[in-house]
Amino acid sequence: MWARVHKLDKAKPLPGGGAIVLVLDERNLGQIERIPSLSTLVAVSRILAAKRALEMKFDGKGEVRYAVTARVPGWFSDVIVKAGAAVASPDGEQVAIPGQAGGIDATVDVAFTELAHYTKNALGISDMAAALKQLETRRRATPLDKDAKPEQYWPAVFELAAIAAERARPRGARWITTRDLPVPFALKIGDSGLAKPTVAAQEIVEGRASDDLVDISVDPNAG
Repeated sequence: MWARVHKLDKAKPLPGGGAIVLVLDERNLGQIERIPSLSTLVAVSRILAAKRALEMKFDGKGEVRYAVTARVPGWFSDVIVKAGAAVASPDGEQVAIPGQAGGIDATVDVAFTELAHYTKNALGISDMAAALKQLETRRRATPLDKDAKPEQYWPAVFELAAIAAERARPRGARWITTRDLPVPFALKIGDSGLAKPTVAAQEIVEGRASDDLVDISVDPNAG
């Protein structure tokens, strides 16, 4: 499943040590391009998680390959490469574009903003606060399981977190990458610390008790 953020797909040990960790994306071109911001956030999450696994299980030896079935549009291959993975064939054996990790934070920040506005407009609401309230209510009423329906669960998590974060923009909020798992993103709000709206969003999507996302709490020691 392309949206399986919380699980690794495959790891192929190498004869001399290390491994090739595969991130599998079975979608066609139209599905990849339907919501570019969501494709970006899911891909970066999975690639950064795969890189962490490579560090923890294989001493950082080897590489991460993003194995795609469809022709990869230029903007998406840029995301994959900047996140640190190679663009590869569906079986992961042939590399089309080598990975070259670069600054991905700005790309993630823009993607969250674009996803927030896309989601708000899809709801037919002009105000971010009203959109967040409606979306929270909807998600609490129909919980999702990340193992049974990852293609619904993780988009729902990112949508909630994206809209919540937009309400903190006036305070200088911006998204950055972290070493957290399974979601390697946090919201840096000025100099006051980090907020992690994706954590509360997961609880809401799962139907567990959680504070509303309307007010994002900031933990200066987080991250």
